[in-house]
Amino acid sequence: MAAIETRKIEGASVYGVEQCSYVVDGVAGRDYSAALAAAGLKQAAAIEADLAAIASAVKMRQRKLIDLNSVLTTIVYAMGTMKVEDIGRADKSDGIDALRDAAETARAYGITIRLAGDNGNQIQRDEAQTAQANVKHALDMEGNSLQQDTVMLQNVISKRDSSYQTVISIVKRALNAGATAVRGLGK
Repeated sequence: MAAIETRKIEGASVYGVEQCSYVVDGVAGRDYSAALAAAGLKQAAAIEADLAAIASAVKMRQRKLIDLNSVLTTIVYAMGTMKVEDIGRADKSDGIDALRDAAETARAYGITIRLAGDNGNQIQRDEAQTAQANVKHALDMEGNSLQQDTVMLQNVISKRDSSYQTVISIVKRALNAGATAVRGLGK
């Protein structure tokens, strides 16, 4: 919030009421409406800075969810390539090149997927099931965090909009008061 100081105007009084000017963040000579408007704009600007950081966090979480969903899709596809008659043995998926990329992506988010095969493009059923459970858990956690961040983002946007609406209201009142005063002079 902006720092607002009141300064009495020496020798100025209207009907016995001392008149004041306001200093907003070191800028003197502001009337009350201008001081409030400046304070509201400063508050809105500060909120705008917070908004950028929260929006960035939301985007990063969304990116992580997209990446983890891709990993999960690859794992499920690999499990789908396993032959039904091989269940119970050390069965492996057919060679799927996307498994290496999925394992690297998962590793970037702290999830380990152990691959098999000469080229690291196969996965055993028990490893695939474990990886699937771990990725689903990570997706659930990120989804919850994204939801919380989104609510926080909405609250900050609401605060910012409220600050701007306050400034608009103050400026409108000041303009209306000035217009009324001018009309009164003409009578």
